[in-house]
Amino acid sequence: MELLEIPPKLLLIQFLDDYANYQKIDKAKAFVLINETTKYYKSGSTERDQLVYLQYIENKWYNALNKNTIDYSVYDDDYYFTDLWACWIIYSRDYLRNIIKANSLTEKISILDLLSNINSVIDLGCGISYTTAALKQIFSSAKIFGTNIVDTKQYTFCKFMSKKYDFNVIPDISYCNINIDLVFASEYFEHIERPLEHLQDVINKLHPKYFLIANAFNTRSIGHFYNYKHYAGIIRQENISKLFNNLLIRNGYIKVKTKLWNNKPNLWQKI
Repeated sequence: MELLEIPPKLLLIQFLDDYANYQKIDKAKAFVLINETTKYYKSGSTERDQLVYLQYIENKWYNALNKNTIDYSVYDDDYYFTDLWACWIIYSRDYLRNIIKANSLTEKISILDLLSNINSVIDLGCGISYTTAALKQIFSSAKIFGTNIVDTKQYTFCKFMSKKYDFNVIPDISYCNINIDLVFASEYFEHIERPLEHLQDVINKLHPKYFLIANAFNTRSIGHFYNYKHYAGIIRQENISKLFNNLLIRNGYIKVKTKLWNNKPNLWQKI
């Protein structure tokens, strides 16, 4: 059965069994944390209670920012993967399920129909790489890459997933030696201190034909920044989205109108 078709509760059992083979975890604890985190993200922003376990990681991140430092160690916390799982189930999984729906582009055409000639895909910041694996199943004949931070616990697990589902996990885009047809970036660029420079680097090195992007710049979460840097300047959080989109336009991309709710993920096409 394809990953996008497996009920999340069943898939979670499989995931925890697999993850426990690579990292020492308490599966019962992880199960509780995942349920708590999923419930938190599914609640409206005004209805959310504090995260029970991950709150201290979030506080650790923002306390460092308040001191003008960046604490990337939060990504290697023993149970950070529970947040990654919740984000996959709530966000990335739904994005992929929606783009393959028959009427996701127009009343009769899916976004997948538009992307029918895709031969290469990269999943930026692939987390626990379930999204990357699902992309391989969607674009079965394409070469698929996922990027992640080396020497983190999830990178080790991604290597296992890459062998199981036949894709390539790499430390960053410099390890990708081919042009990429489709860049997928779900909740990724807001984790980059210099997102505009990074986006330009992605365009210059990979020459993508399409982007599928779901940014959440104006939200508080582990790894998100208050403000973003661009060369010698500082860009406030609330201004980055417009500049991000303008950069895509300046590089010859147009935003394709879709029938996705809130047009998310955004589909950009090179013209």
